[in-house]
Amino acid sequence: MDETREEFVDELRSRVGPALRGVTIYDDGEYRSLYERDDVEGRYESADLRRLHRESLLGDGAREDAENVLRTGRLNVAIYAFDQAVLLQFPAEPGALFVHFDDEAVPLLAVVEQCSEWLDR
Repeated sequence: MDETREEFVDELRSRVGPALRGVTIYDDGEYRSLYERDDVEGRYESADLRRLHRESLLGDGAREDAENVLRTGRLNVAIYAFDQAVLLQFPAEPGALFVHFDDEAVPLLAVVEQCSEWLDR
């Protein structure tokens, strides 16, 4: 993990605290974990994340269709709220960034902005 990624994860960890479950990014044709909390380590397979991304609203075809239908600009993030966790999925060329955390009082918009800014660099 290069220094920029380490700094990004450290910033997320300081903002989200112990609720942060994991951070995964598409890199060199694979999804790579930048951070996994001990209790979720090894739970997410690269093939599963690739399928989730491909079949979600952020998959290339679906994203373009949604952008064209809604005519509100580029889709930046999808937010999935589950019983026990929240998953943020960001499109990144040519892959994605996944950030997930426990369903707790997390400053959602601040986390979205932080992730978006990091991806834009």
